[in-house]
Parts: sequence; C-alpha cells; structure tokens
Amino acid sequence: MHSEALLDFGSIRERLAEHCSSVIAKELAMQLEPMRDAVKIKEALDETVEAMQSLQTEIEQPLGGTRDIRSACAKSRKEIVLSREELWDIYTTLGAYRRMYTFFREKYAQYPLLTLWAQDIPSHEKLERRFERIFDKKGELMDSASPKLQHLRSTIVKTKERIKNDLQAILHDKDNQKYFQEAIVTQRNNRYVIPVKQEYRYAFEGLIHDRSATGATLYIEPMRLVNLNNDLQEAVMEEEQEVLRIYRELSGLVRQNSNTLMDACDRVSHIEFVYGKANLALAMKAVPAVLSGAREVNLIHARHPLIPANVVVPTTITLGTSYRILLITGSNTGGKTVALKTLGLLSLMNQAGLCIPAEAGSVLPIFNTIYADIGDEQSIEASLSTFSAHMTQVVSILKAVGSKDLVLLDELGSGTDPEEGSALAMAILEYFRKSGALLMVSTHYNELKRYAYDTDDIENGHVEFDERTLRPTYRLHIGVAGSSHALSIAARLGLPREVIDMAKANKDGSANRDMEAVLSDLNEQLRRTRERERALKKELEDTRRIKASVEREKKQMNERRKAILTKAQEEAQNLKRSIRIEGEQIIKELKSQFSEGDKQKRQDAITQARKSIAGVQIPEAPTDERRRIEAKEVVEGMPVFVDSLGQLGTVLAVQGKRVQVDVNGLTATVKLADLREASRQEAGNLRRKNEAPQPKARKRSGTAVLRQQQATTELNVIGQTVDEATVTVGRFIDQAILAGISPVRIVHGKGTGALRAGIQQYLKHLPQVKHYEIAGLDEGGAGATIVYLK
Repeated sequence: MHSEALLDFGSIRERLAEHCSSVIAKELAMQLEPMRDAVKIKEALDETVEAMQSLQTEIEQPLGGTRDIRSACAKSRKEIVLSREELWDIYTTLGAYRRMYTFFREKYAQYPLLTLWAQDIPSHEKLERRFERIFDKKGELMDSASPKLQHLRSTIVKTKERIKNDLQAILHDKDNQKYFQEAIVTQRNNRYVIPVKQEYRYAFEGLIHDRSATGATLYIEPMRLVNLNNDLQEAVMEEEQEVLRIYRELSGLVRQNSNTLMDACDRVSHIEFVYGKANLALAMKAVPAVLSGAREVNLIHARHPLIPANVVVPTTITLGTSYRILLITGSNTGGKTVALKTLGLLSLMNQAGLCIPAEAGSVLPIFNTIYADIGDEQSIEASLSTFSAHMTQVVSILKAVGSKDLVLLDELGSGTDPEEGSALAMAILEYFRKSGALLMVSTHYNELKRYAYDTDDIENGHVEFDERTLRPTYRLHIGVAGSSHALSIAARLGLPREVIDMAKANKDGSANRDMEAVLSDLNEQLRRTRERERALKKELEDTRRIKASVEREKKQMNERRKAILTKAQEEAQNLKRSIRIEGEQIIKELKSQFSEGDKQKRQDAITQARKSIAGVQIPEAPTDERRRIEAKEVVEGMPVFVDSLGQLGTVLAVQGKRVQVDVNGLTATVKLADLREASRQEAGNLRRKNEAPQPKARKRSGTAVLRQQQATTELNVIGQTVDEATVTVGRFIDQAILAGISPVRIVHGKGTGALRAGIQQYLKHLPQVKHYEIAGLDEGGAGATIVYLK
C-alpha cells in the first residue's frame, strides 16, 4: 500500500525482524500486514502481552534451538537422502519443540493464548529417541549408531594401528635409512606412503603414488603394506555405505513425519514471532492500545517509533470525539509532519497486532484504509510539479475515501497561488467533512484557520514555537491555531536585518494582521497557562510524595507499636503461667501447714491464693482492624482469625452461633462473632502449615498434658486424691484457655462421689470457669463433669 511506504511501516517490519529469534519468525515479521478484523487484532495484542509478561517474569524463556527445517522436509518427501547437517538441524529442532511444549503445559494459567498454540504441537518422541541413538551432543555420528558401523570403525582403527606400526618398523630399520628423504609418514590417495629419494626408486620396493614438485622425492607405498591399505580402504568404503544407509533410514523417518513436523514448525514459528513482537514492544517501551468501538483517537504522549528515544518529543493527539478533522499549523520543521506520521504509523502498528509507543490507556479505532499524502511527491518523469503531484494523490483519495477511513494530508493546497490554494483547500476539507472520514491536515493558510474556527467537526491545533529561543519545541497543542513564524526562523538562519524589517512592515499592512495578533496573544496565554500547569503539577507531586512518606511512617510506627504490645502480652501471659505453676506449689505447701481439723481454713487459704493468681492483669494484645465475617460466609476449611484468642485457625464445623476451630492442632469452640477475616498472606501461610508433614508427637505421661484431637478436650483423674486432682485440673484448665478450647470434659468416676465433689468445689472458685454441669448419659453421666470456660 502506498500509504504504508509513506509512513515507513516497512522500517517497523525490519525492526521487528531484528527482534525475532528464528529465520521463519523473521520472515513472518517481514510479511506482517495491518488487519481490519477487531477480534484478530485483539487476539494478536493479547498474545503479545502474554509474551511480554513471560520475558519480564520467567528466568528461562521457551525460545532458542529451532532451525529452518522446511527445505529438509521437502527434500525428504522427494526421497532425497538428507545430509548430516540437515538431519542434525531436525534433531536440534525437535528438542526445541519439546522444551516449548513442556514450558507452556506447565504455564497454562499464566499464558493461555500462547498455550493454545503450543498444546497441539505434535509429539515426535520416537523420532527424537532414534536421533539420540545416532548423534552425539556435538552432532557427530556415534559408533553405536548401528552394530555394523561399530564393527567397521573398530576394524578401521585396528588396521590403521597395524599400518602405523609397520611403517614405524620400516622407518627405524637402519638398512633403510639412506632411502628416505625424511623419516615421516604421510598419505597420498588415501593410502599411507613414505617419502623416498628419487635415486633409490628401484632399491625400495613399493608402489609410487606421487612425486614432489622438484621431482627429488617419490611417495611410495611399501609392498608389505599394500594388503593392509587395501583392507583399510575397503573398510572405509563400507563405513561410508553404512553411514549413507543410516542417513537414508533417518530421511525415511523424516518423510513419514514430514506433515506433523511442518505443523509443529508453523506453531512454534508463530510463538517465536509473537515473542519477537514482545521484544520490540519492550525495546520501545510500548503498550497495547485500547480498541475503540467507535472512531475515537486518543494517543497519550505518543512517540514516533523511528525517532531515537533521546530525541523524540511525545505528543498527545485526540480526534473523532467532538471533532473529526484536526487542522495543524505552525512553523516549518516544527513537528507537523512528525505528528501526522505518528498517528498514521501507530494506527498501522495497532492494526498489525503490535504495541504502540505511548502511555497506557491510549485509544485507537480500526480503520478500513489509511490514506496519506505526505512529503514532496514531485515527479520529473511524469512532468508533474509539486502541486500537481499532491493534487493527483488527493484526487485518488477523494474518489475512494469512506466514513471508516483515516486521511493524513501534509501542506494541503501548497505549491500554487496562495489565494487559489487556500480556496481549494477549504473546498477539499468540506468534501472530506461530509464524507465522515477522520482527517489530520497540516497547513500554513490563515484562511483555513478561520474556516476551522467557524466550522463544526473541525478543530485547530499548532506545534509550539518558543519566541525567546526562536526554536520549535515540537509539542502539539490542540484548540488554538499557530503562526508560521517565518520571519523569526529567517532571522535565526541569518537573513539580513533590513530584509526582516521590510518584511515585518509588509506584514503589518496585510489584511491578516489582526488574525496574526490574535493568534500571537492566544499562544502567549497558552504558554503561561502551560507554565502554571507544570508548576501546579510539580506542587501536587511534591504533596503526594510527602503524604505517601507520612503514611509510610505512620504505618511503620503502628506496626512497631503493635509488635511491642504483642510481645508484652506474650511475656505477661508466660509470666502469669509461671506464677500459676509456682502458686500451685505454694498451695501444696500451705496444705501441709494446716492440720486435718483446720480443713475449712486450709480451703479458704487455697481459694484466696488462686483468686489472687487469677486476678493478675495481662495487657490486651493490639486489635487488628479486620472485617467481621458474616454467618453466611463461614464454611468448613475456611482460614479465620479468632478475635478472642488472638490467633489464626481453620473452621472445622459450624454449630449454630458457635464454631469449632482448629488452632495450632487443638480444637476450640468459639462464638461466631469472634471470627474475623484472615489476610490473603495469613491464609496462604496457614494452608502451607496445614499441608506440611507434621512431626510425630512424643508420648507424654498420664495427667501432665492434653493429647491431640478428641483427647485435647478431656482429662482423666480417676485414682487421684482430691488434692492431686485439683492441681491437675488447674493446669488442664489453664492449657484449655490458652488453646481456646471450650467446653472440656473431666472424667473423675462415680465411686463415693468425694472426688467429684472436691473437683466441683474447686471449679466453683475458678474465675475462668463460666459454669459446669454433670455430663450427659452418653458422655459418662455422673462419672464426668462438663466445664464451660469464659
């Protein structure tokens, strides 16, 4: 297409080919064409995004190792025996296909679109295994490729060894020393020979194979070695025949698999091509455009991809919303043509499934055709002037343009009389406006600027020119027309001052003076507005940075506070536990100080001591701002944070308004209102902890500890005295509270009832006990007590 050449789309193809890893992928890059099907364009862009994610996140990429096997497959179909190099290329390529298939099979979730291409790559496992038995890692034919080849190569080695030994014996024979020009062994016609002096040709028995350039030396095969050399040549020829047979066999296998090999080649080459597009996108810092369902163009800080990154000035172009024609004015060399080409080239790239060098969120529609008339099209051969050449292009565009097309026109109406040129340009713009196409046009005519101000669907824009430095800034501003700044540029280029002054006087007397003054004033206001905008933006960025820093420090301080309080709570909990253990020891000593007659006093003293221990205050752990979990959300296996215990757990069962939760391997019954949402990281850590193999628990003695699962909620004190049982029960209650277990079961047996009464009397004075009751008949009846803890 003519417009593709004008917009340098061929250079984009070449850049893309440079980023492709294989010969076939490079060919696909050079054949790339823009598309019109929105579904295909979206799929091509999504594939490219997947490949970009792979390049940015994966340590090893599924690329490399493929060769162009198309020619080899075509030869095999004609029953031509493939060379070692061609067979080796196929073997190497099979390994690359297998690696790519394995990569995407394991990464389906991350790269679903690319996996669709890779998942149907045909398997060539048998063919690859056959190659493995034939070639070594350097691509050489192994001796073990066939039994016959192994035997022949062994024979060749042994025969060469015998020949060399005989030659050494001849060379070292003192009677033969005078015959030899040099005491060396060489080869002629693939046979081992000895250099013999010309004068001894009849004295040394053998066959002459060659002579030196001077004729002073003859290369003679000793007669005693003729048979051995014959044996060697015969073995070498048989080896060649066996190698040819092996290559013929492999070529036949390739022929049998040629269809599936070509299918795999197509699929893998497509994936390599997509990775080439991804490499290009990363090199250009490009993003996929948002496809507009209407005809909206919104390029945000777009950059021309063929201008060096350290030179190009980003530009923002909007079109197709409140106006369909954008008229750009401004100085020469100011960037008007670059802006036109940027829109056209990025549109072509987008429709070819390539990412565009712009900011994320840039929007482009899908055009049926992109027409362009850019640059000097003067043709000497056709005897056409610049104006005629431009008009020829415009006429062809006018005849073909439709409402879904994009038209780019550079210097419309130039090259002829300004008055006629501007009139003609307005008429052409009006025709395009009625056609409904999107249009971007550059011009210098003031009449067109006025026309744009007064006409719907047309908007003025200009490329900025810095009056102070007398240089263009290449920034595009939409909404205000610009001046050509011809006099300023001419002055910068060295035009004499008196000529500039005369030109200014002529300009002041022209009918367009007021228009230029208005434009100059508007542009100065725009410049000041831009400066204020940049200053405000900098202040906003500074404010956001300071706010982010304060928020970060606040978060760190809260985390430190929480850590300190948590540590203090844990230390206090441990301290209280130590006090309780020591208190029980003191209580035991108190018991021994009272006589049997002072039983009530003893019990009162014990009860008071326990109340004092229970009254030790523990600082509360810092509360998390966690979301309360609603009843309908709670399901078995769900990770939760138990507020009353301050620990993470897993829901085991829901029983009305109470929930059984597994906390560190222990079962706790808590209120539904105590459940809070666990963070994603906490939930993941909890799942990994539950899935990890648990170490075998060591056996623990009698009444000392709770056991896992069902035993964690039960204590058996049958056979103990009341005093012993109360100490054991106290420890059991402490551990149950720490684990968040409620209710618990104490088995004391029926007997005389004394043990039951003593334990219940003890429970009555424990502040941690909410209430207790005799167990149901199915739980032991009067032989057990159920204790509910606070």
